[in-house]
Amino acid sequence: RTESAGDPGSQTLSRGLDALALIGESRTPATINDLAVQLGVNRSAAYRVVRTLERHRFVQRSPSGELTLGVRLAALGQTVSRELQVVALPVLQRVADALQMTAFLVVYDGEEAVTLLSVESRNAATFVAQRPGRRHPVGRGAPGRVIQSMLSPHEHPAARHEQSRDEVIPGLSAIAVPLRSERPASIAVLYATRAVDVPGIVEMLEEASASIAAG
Repeated sequence: RTESAGDPGSQTLSRGLDALALIGESRTPATINDLAVQLGVNRSAAYRVVRTLERHRFVQRSPSGELTLGVRLAALGQTVSRELQVVALPVLQRVADALQMTAFLVVYDGEEAVTLLSVESRNAATFVAQRPGRRHPVGRGAPGRVIQSMLSPHEHPAARHEQSRDEVIPGLSAIAVPLRSERPASIAVLYATRAVDVPGIVEMLEEASASIAAG
C-alpha cells in the first residue's frame, strides 16, 4: 500500500528527515527542545525522533544534550557525487594553499545551494571553515548567484564571477565562478573581509574550474 502524506508512517519519516535537516543546517548545535519548537511537536515526540536517529547512528548527542549529525550520515554523504569530489579535491587544495583561503564546491540539489566539498589551506596561520552540507537559498551569496544564473540565464544573466559579503556567514566574503558538471555548480573561496586581488583570484578559480570539468 502506498502511504499518503497523512499516514502516520509518512509523517514519522518526514519528521525524522526534517529533524536531520534542522540539525545539519543549524549554525550552533541544536537540542531536543530546539527541535520540538522548530518541528512544532512536544518534547516527548522530539525525543522519540532523536532516539530513533541515534539508534541508526544518523545523529549523536553530547553529554550536555547538543545534537550533531552522526558518523554514519557523514559516511553516506561521501558517496554523493563521489567522482566529482575525487576530481575536485586536489584542485581545490591547490587553490586553498596558493591563496591561503578556504576553497569549496557548491552544487544545486533541486531546491538550494549546498556545499559539497570544502578545503582549508594547509599553510595559513588561520582559516575559515565552511562545513560540507551547509545550504542556503539559490541567489544568496556568490556561489548561489552563480548557480542561479545557470538555472535562469534569461532572468539572471551570467557574469564571469560573483562576489558577496556578509550574505551567508556574517563577516566573511566569497568569490565564485561557474563549474560545468552534471548539475549546476560553482567553486569559490571564502575569506575574512580584507582587500584581495579579485582579478587574480577569479583567474585562478576559472583555471581550477576548467581542470575539474575536464576530469
